[in-house]
Amino acid sequence: MREAVNTEREGSRHRVSRGLLRVANSLTMVRLLTTPVLVFLLLNTVRFRRYDWYALGLIAVLQATDILDGYLARQAKGSVRIRTVGEILDPIADKLYINSSVIALAWIGRLPMWAGGVIVLRDTLILAGWLATYLGTGVRLLPNKLGKVADAFQAVLLVLILLRPPAQLLDAVIWTTVALTIASGFLYLKGALSARHEARL
Repeated sequence: MREAVNTEREGSRHRVSRGLLRVANSLTMVRLLTTPVLVFLLLNTVRFRRYDWYALGLIAVLQATDILDGYLARQAKGSVRIRTVGEILDPIADKLYINSSVIALAWIGRLPMWAGGVIVLRDTLILAGWLATYLGTGVRLLPNKLGKVADAFQAVLLVLILLRPPAQLLDAVIWTTVALTIASGFLYLKGALSARHEARL
């Protein structure tokens, strides 16, 4: 009898976890599918001032879905160990939305090309390394603290550009973001090499 109750509880927890993961994956898909809309809004900010506010609102939604789907995935994984397509799509969605925005803003001259190039190059290399490590070894590289700070500064930079601050403030945030982006990139590279080395042992 007790075993039957435990089995039922385990099955219930498993169903809840699956449900949470489905919601988390759906939010990830929202970020993927909404990125072209954000790019459209950003490209039109040079012609229509109101598009700055539309883009800011959409960025807020994308950031909220990022936080929420991460929380839901952690809650689900706490009770059952399963791999899902969301583990691959989540970092892709994050990098796609940030880098598409960076490219759009650099294209219309609201972000220096060199700064945008550094951000896109670093994130492209990180994503390629993350996928190669995950698919090759099964190890999922976790974001390092400096990487999280760099990602946060990238999001802040997008928001700041749309708010049209004084040039001195914007330049300071650009340089800080680029420095953090480069430094965190080296840490990600070190982590990827370490994970691949340990997988061979």
